[in-house]
Amino acid sequence: MFRVGLVKTQDVTNCRVRVSFPDRDQMTSWWLPVVVPKTEADKAYWLPDVGEQVVCMMDEHDEDGAVLGAIYSTADTTPVQSADKVHWSFKDGTSLEYDRAAHSLSCSLPSATVTIAASGATIAIDSSGNVLITSGGQILLGGEAAVKGVARLGDSVVCPAGTGKITTASAIVQAE
Repeated sequence: MFRVGLVKTQDVTNCRVRVSFPDRDQMTSWWLPVVVPKTEADKAYWLPDVGEQVVCMMDEHDEDGAVLGAIYSTADTTPVQSADKVHWSFKDGTSLEYDRAAHSLSCSLPSATVTIAASGATIAIDSSGNVLITSGGQILLGGEAAVKGVARLGDSVVCPAGTGKITTASAIVQAE
């Protein structure tokens, strides 16, 4: 049977929680595993927070079961109201959202770090429009291959219009 409760305790090692059931005089379950999309070759992990409202599938005596997922309530409302959006938001203000109607992917990292590690693979940015990189500090391009592909002030360049020299540049871009 389905039962709605509140997470009381987390077991972060085993991806399970203990849940309190208000309709059962605040009875607290034994450890219940949290259902996740994948656990073998590909793995997913995300525990509901302590105090989060969850739906559980319990046996007939409420002795064993599993947490199927969290649900929204009047206290915890949805972050967006659109059937065209998938949205993830985090406690620190970070968010990731895709709007399929607008064909727009956005990621907001208010005070976080982004690391992309490709371990020898190629990273490509392919755009039919402009690519804009804005930084509050320097933009550093490193590595032997990057230096060969970076045009600097005074360098000769070849483009469809012909050959020439770069005569002006910004001091905030640096090739190492």
